[in-house]
Amino acid sequence: MRPQLNIKIGPCWKMDSIAHIDYELTYQDVKATSDTPMFCRFDEAFGGLCPFPDMKYLEIQDEQGMIDYEEKEIPSFNTGIKCFGYFPKREIKGILRWSYRAFPRVLPENYRSSPYYDFRAEPGGLNGSGFFSLLLPVANEELDVSLHWDLGRMPEGSRAIFSFGEGDIEKPMTVIELGMSLFAVGKIHAVENESFGVYYLSEPDFEINPIVERIIPIFQYEREYFHDFDAHFRVFLRRDPFMISNGGSACRYAFISGYSAFGGFDADKWFNTLIHEMTHTWPYMDDNNVGEGTWFTEGATEYYCTWLPYVGGFLDDEFTVKCLNEKIGRRYYQNPFRETPNMELPKIQWKERAAQECPYGRGFLYLANTEAQLRRADKGSIDDVVKQFGWDRPMHPSDWKAFLLERLGKEAVTQFEEMTEGKLMEPDPDIFENKFKVVKDEIELNGEMAVAYHFEKK
Repeated sequence: MRPQLNIKIGPCWKMDSIAHIDYELTYQDVKATSDTPMFCRFDEAFGGLCPFPDMKYLEIQDEQGMIDYEEKEIPSFNTGIKCFGYFPKREIKGILRWSYRAFPRVLPENYRSSPYYDFRAEPGGLNGSGFFSLLLPVANEELDVSLHWDLGRMPEGSRAIFSFGEGDIEKPMTVIELGMSLFAVGKIHAVENESFGVYYLSEPDFEINPIVERIIPIFQYEREYFHDFDAHFRVFLRRDPFMISNGGSACRYAFISGYSAFGGFDADKWFNTLIHEMTHTWPYMDDNNVGEGTWFTEGATEYYCTWLPYVGGFLDDEFTVKCLNEKIGRRYYQNPFRETPNMELPKIQWKERAAQECPYGRGFLYLANTEAQLRRADKGSIDDVVKQFGWDRPMHPSDWKAFLLERLGKEAVTQFEEMTEGKLMEPDPDIFENKFKVVKDEIELNGEMAVAYHFEKK
């Protein structure tokens, strides 16, 4: 029988937004001691850019009454996120209950952007994620999660939507699945059908419907390609109070995207962001040791979100060439960090934008090259291994190397290891099934002349 986790969420409406949210959680299988935490807080993520929200009134109790506690840092499942455990100062009896009040994030002065998992309010409501709103139990097994929204202090017609469902939900899931979720609550506007929805709180100065109409058939094509026929997808939009926006952060079957309150919206850029984040639903490599799997999780997403809409007939040569030159040309060949090893990039990626982008372009080119090698050798496709794994069963680098060894031999494993160490790659002669022309360039990079490539229509 699975442990039961009950979550009650009570947002409070004030001055056309949400002033705070009250949380109450109960857990029925607590094994906490002075050495084992009752629950934990995830904080200071992505180089400190994504905090847990400010909170007050934390109370912890069991059937004997209030529990005093000690808080201290503990090992995290992810090297890019800090984790703090709450340890009881006495033995726990029966069901454990904890409650607290969380307040929307106040952005620092001159703030630009960061991963969109933070707890942020705007006119109309609030959005955020599981890890950066919930104090979660320390548990590896699947839990029976019962989630209840108390909207009694919200305006009539308010909606509350998580990436895994709307309103009250009962669902078995792991702590990681619950944490890697997104939500919005408030006076939500929506453009949606039975499998795809866009949800926003403030009315943007651009039209959403035409973009959604373009993206829905691509989503349907991709979910069939990956044999995920019942998949749904939710997009949460956030209005950013700063000039540079249009970023996005994903979880399984959902993502959150920002747009600037000052305008400057680029419809094509957002369309590309939508396709990328939507495609994140499928290819996945474990990246808890940040850098080990980034090249794949981001690179495979770039590969499939560019190639599938093209071969499916949704996007033409001209649009696709622009994507290739942006995603491989600019992000990889013109990137000053293009020869920096994968595991060195996380150390600087939240300070240097180009370092963050490098794994996207590097992984995309590497996978496209590998696909060309497989096809030329009549050894199948990267699809054969990619489709075996996903968010619920992540691939590991060892799985990828085993696939290479079986299909292409030791030389391919060496090429993979050279890629991870930052060796510069050239496009394979048969890349992208020879649909596009590959042109060699000479550019100035890091103060020296360097080789680069770009793509053209044939």
